[in-house]
Amino acid sequence: MPPASDVAPQDPAADPAQEAWRRLTTIEARLEHQDGQMAEIFNTFREFRLYLEQHNTPTVPRDSGPPRSNPPTLRKPPRGRTPSPRSPSRAAEIACGRRPLTPSTAEREKGRAFINSCDLYMSLTQTRGRAARFAARTLRHPNSHGGVPRFGTYAEFRTQFIADFCPRDEKRKAATTFETSAYHQGSRSVDEFWDLAEEAQFPDGAQLVFRFRHGLDPRIEAKVANMVEGRPSDERVQEWIDAARLVDYNTRAHQDFRSAVTKPRTAPAPAVRNPGTPAVFRALPAPHLVRSPQPLPLPPLQPVAPSLWRSDGH
Repeated sequence: MPPASDVAPQDPAADPAQEAWRRLTTIEARLEHQDGQMAEIFNTFREFRLYLEQHNTPTVPRDSGPPRSNPPTLRKPPRGRTPSPRSPSRAAEIACGRRPLTPSTAEREKGRAFINSCDLYMSLTQTRGRAARFAARTLRHPNSHGGVPRFGTYAEFRTQFIADFCPRDEKRKAATTFETSAYHQGSRSVDEFWDLAEEAQFPDGAQLVFRFRHGLDPRIEAKVANMVEGRPSDERVQEWIDAARLVDYNTRAHQDFRSAVTKPRTAPAPAVRNPGTPAVFRALPAPHLVRSPQPLPLPPLQPVAPSLWRSDGH
């Protein structure tokens, strides 16, 4: 139960400074008590989540067969009422990753709720492996060090997070990518080059401009290099990035415009039909040859007897 520290009615004769100090002390005590309750709730919820993860796949014997108990009967809702689905709690939605943190409005009345949301988000999302150990150390640090957080500033938290969870040798890999011909714009935008330059920690100058031009789309690079007015300096990579971004935007806008313009439809030309061929010039059908019957073979000649009459008259 919260401590019995209700604010008493203000005494007109009391010192305003003492009264304000007493009120601040009372509010601070209530906030500390609420923080303790929230920590207990977080620990309980974390233990319950771990228990569910360990027992979410119950084993059933194969030969057990179907259960003998009758299935529960479903009751129809009364007429005129629509059963509303039970919405999950905020903690469950955060744990499933379906609900982001509560946006901060920079109001002091809502500052404590935002901090609690950050603690809740870290404790519910980082639950496995090194992430779970990192979150546990971060959340336990104030309790074991007199309320002092593990990281004094956001820069310290960011540095430690990069050292624990980001890829190592990012600078060397980015520099190697710049030195080789493996980096080209391709389907990527111009903005991605600046991220690679920051990872490689290249100083601004002619070398960085050269690498930017080398990996840029040749069409965009040619348009920027051939600009008559407003050509960027070869020593300022930011000027090249701005000019390339503008050219890239104009190119994409022009492509969208050309793809949206519909070509006017023209009426199809009438089909030209060949005039009919005159009857005189029409091809006559090939004559049908009728075979005449072949003659019968002649009988063989009979030998003729020699004549008895002579030519001399005898």
